[in-house]
Formats: sequence, C-alpha cells, structure tokens
Amino acid sequence: MKKAYLFALIALFLWGIHGPIGRYLAQNDVDMFFVFSARLWIGSLIFFLYLSIKKKLNINWFSNLRKVLIITFFGLIANTIIFHATLIYLPGTYVMVLENLAPIFVVSATFFHYGEKPSHSEINAILVSFFGILLIIHGKNEFPGLSDDYYKGIILGVLTGVTFGAYIFYSADLMRSFQNNSDEIIKFLFRIFLISAIVCSPFIFFSKSTPHTPKQWILLFELGVFQSGIAYILWNLALAHIKANTASILFFLTILFTTINEVLFLKLDLNKFLIFGSICICFAGFWISKKNHVT
Repeated sequence: MKKAYLFALIALFLWGIHGPIGRYLAQNDVDMFFVFSARLWIGSLIFFLYLSIKKKLNINWFSNLRKVLIITFFGLIANTIIFHATLIYLPGTYVMVLENLAPIFVVSATFFHYGEKPSHSEINAILVSFFGILLIIHGKNEFPGLSDDYYKGIILGVLTGVTFGAYIFYSADLMRSFQNNSDEIIKFLFRIFLISAIVCSPFIFFSKSTPHTPKQWILLFELGVFQSGIAYILWNLALAHIKANTASILFFLTILFTTINEVLFLKLDLNKFLIFGSICICFAGFWISKKNHVT
C-alpha cells in the first residue's frame, strides 16, 4: 500500500505539469486537437517499446472487450478531448479544479452499482476538498486575462470531471484483477491508447496549427512520454491496490501541483484563495491516506 500511494503521488505530480504545458501551447496558438492526438500516439509508442523489450506482446485484444471499449471511449478519448478543449478557455489550475469533480461520479456510481456506502472518512475528505475547490473558484476575479468564453470553459471543465470519474470507476476492477502483474497493466494501457490513437488520427491531419518552434515540439514530446506514458503506468499500478473512491479523492492533489507549476512557469498570480484552497486539498489527501493506514 505504501508503494501504491507513492506511485499515485508521482502520477499526480506529473499530471500537475501537463495542465500548464497544455495551456502554454494553447496560448501560443498550437491546435489542442493536434496535441492530444499526438500524445496518444507517443503514449502508445512508450507502452509498445516497454512490452517489446520485455517480449510481452502476446496480447489478447478481445479480453474484457466491453469494459475496455467503455474505458477507451468514455474514460480516455472523451476526457482527453474535453480536457484539451477546456485549456483553450481556462488556466490549467481551473481545469484541474473542475476535473476534480470526479469523486462525485465515482462515489455515486459505487453506491448505485455496488450498494457500497462511502465511509465517514471519504465523506469528510470530500467535504474538505470541495471547500478548498470553492475557495479557489471564489477567487476567480484574482485571475487576470480569463477568456470571454469563461462559462463555456466551465461547462467543458465539469465534463472533464465526469469523464475522468468514468475512467477511475471502470478501470479500478480491471486493475485489481491485474494486481502484482505490471505487464498485464501495460498491455491494458497499450490497448486503450492504441485504439484511442487510431480513432483520433484524423485530428492530426486536419489540425489548424502544429507546434512551430523547437521548444513547443519538446514540450509536446514531454507530454507524450511522461504524462501520457509514465503517469498512466504509475496511476494504474496504484489502482490495483487503492479503492476507486480513495483514488478519486487523492486526485485532488493535482490542483496543488498544477497551481505551483502555473505560478512558477506561467506567472500565475498567487492569491489567498489559491493558498488556502490548496492547503485544504492537501490536508484532505493526507487525511484519506492516514485513514487507510498508510504511515
């Protein structure tokens, strides 16, 4: 469990980088549809190379096909498209705040699907986390240069939370069946990424603007290798040991990591709402970890 939480935290830190990088590319007129399509192909390549080196390319493409397709289309493709579209209208911190609505979907789906009531610790952690989110949203006037289509971004941002919640909920059972078998987890990731990359390929050929400087190409490659590749590997390894409800609550920490990176690299103005909101979110993540006996 300690290793699982460490993997989850590293993945969350890496995902805390991809919002600011995506926002930077969007602000420099790089087509976000090209970005997410290229990321899917790069991520697929990372998984393919890993499996090739280990000589584990014996993949059963039809195993758990229904669940794999649900995760692919509703959890990966939909989330990736909507996330990058939201970055056109909102700063990365805002996008991550809205994506962290995922616990509502996960906890509700767990209750209605399995009849499993959330524990008091999970409820308290959600309340503390959402108080932090409300503080950050309340400070929206402290964010300069918001798009005129702010509310369009809010709607898209809410949908990122629903689609990421779908990814967590539907993939948790599969990850537990792959417990202590990292090769099977990489095979699963390779399947959903490759299917997604093939489906989204038209966006590469019909994109309006590709990266046009070496720096932009390097950042795109970094997104593909670390955020679409390594982060997904670590996150799914963690899901093999951590409950879906708990994982969705820990995902709140991406807000803190995104805020730090936007302050450092995009000169986001730090304000009291961001500070106190992030403290609440960090406390909730620490709380849920302690309640699950991680010391």
